[in-house]
Amino acid sequence: MPLTRSIQHLTDFLITLLLWSYFLFGSIFFFFFLYLPAYLFAENRVTAFQKLTHRHMKNFFIWIGRLVPRTKFVIQKEVREIHSSVIVCNHLSYLDPILLISQLPRLRTIVKSTFFKVPFFGWLLRNSGYIPSAPSEMLGPAMINNLESIKKHLQEGGNLFVFPEGTRSRTGNLTPFNKGVFSIARYCDAPLKLILIKDTNKLFPPGSFSFNTRSFNKITVELIGSLDPDYQSNDFSISAVTDQARRLYEASFRSTKHTT
Repeated sequence: MPLTRSIQHLTDFLITLLLWSYFLFGSIFFFFFLYLPAYLFAENRVTAFQKLTHRHMKNFFIWIGRLVPRTKFVIQKEVREIHSSVIVCNHLSYLDPILLISQLPRLRTIVKSTFFKVPFFGWLLRNSGYIPSAPSEMLGPAMINNLESIKKHLQEGGNLFVFPEGTRSRTGNLTPFNKGVFSIARYCDAPLKLILIKDTNKLFPPGSFSFNTRSFNKITVELIGSLDPDYQSNDFSISAVTDQARRLYEASFRSTKHTT
């Protein structure tokens, strides 16, 4: 039994090493042959970078499918058809944001400011139109510029996704929602699309370096609701919309538990 467990852990480690090696060296390949030309010559650099990153992340999940055949991905068709919307999503694993990017070619999001300090990665984030969560970027004139940029992005057919929980859930259950994403939707006069991701934490658990390649798993991404609030109404309330969104998630969680 200990030997079998050791072999299983070694398999997880080797597959994880292969996947993250592809992620890293694939990024380097994309940089020299695709990102750099786009940086120098693309008419719309941000859009070009977003589409290239979408392609890279899509390839990454193709490799996951090949190297981790016990994990299946079920992506609802309606998810891929979302456009000009603020996407709200639950958060279970570091895989969640790159899974969303792999499904939608024009995405922006708010990213922890520390990631912008990482060489190359920070350059890529800024040129893709992602927004640092640093206070200097979230207040005053800088935030107005960011909001106007997001508004234009949405009007052109792109999407913004945000995890209102702010961080990954360690238990799989919902944690409290931050109201910021709903304020952004109001400023941009944009509809809200609620996406539920299931079981990415079983493939790549929080606090673990390795993929879990041994368990049978089905990761699903589905659209569980759409909200199109009347932002101009005197009765409009950020708190009410936040609560409405959370209730839809809680109903989906209860439904999932009843069917498992």
